[in-house]
Amino acid sequence: MFVTRQAELDDYEFLFELKKAAEYEPINAVFGWDECVQRDIHRQEWEDGKPKIIEINGESIGSYLVQEHSDYLYFGRFFLLPQFQGKGLGSKILKGVVELAHEKSLPIKLCYLQGNRVGQLYSRFGFQVVCQDKQFVHMIKPRS
Repeated sequence: MFVTRQAELDDYEFLFELKKAAEYEPINAVFGWDECVQRDIHRQEWEDGKPKIIEINGESIGSYLVQEHSDYLYFGRFFLLPQFQGKGLGSKILKGVVELAHEKSLPIKLCYLQGNRVGQLYSRFGFQVVCQDKQFVHMIKPRS
């Protein structure tokens, strides 16, 4: 079973390496991977909001961020180390977020990079594409 906790300063480098492990291929395909640019983006994301760390047996294996706005929840920075993908953990995390949105009677908005297979998971949970371009897919799960 997994547990979650708030990210701390000691998690900063892990979170960068996690993003790199989970998204290197789609980022490289869409933009080209530039380590300096990605580190700048990571620093800005860190300053904007600390994600939750997902742990199994005390080992950090993933992250996600939920930000509550007045009229929706934003779900992002959802990454799992490759060896933990495809095992149902992402579904469990997303189910919890969907339940939170239901309790608050809010829709969930998210955005992911084209080419990332996580879109299949979001579709199974009832998220709908609201717009997309060559770089990003924007989805919403209406309030239920």
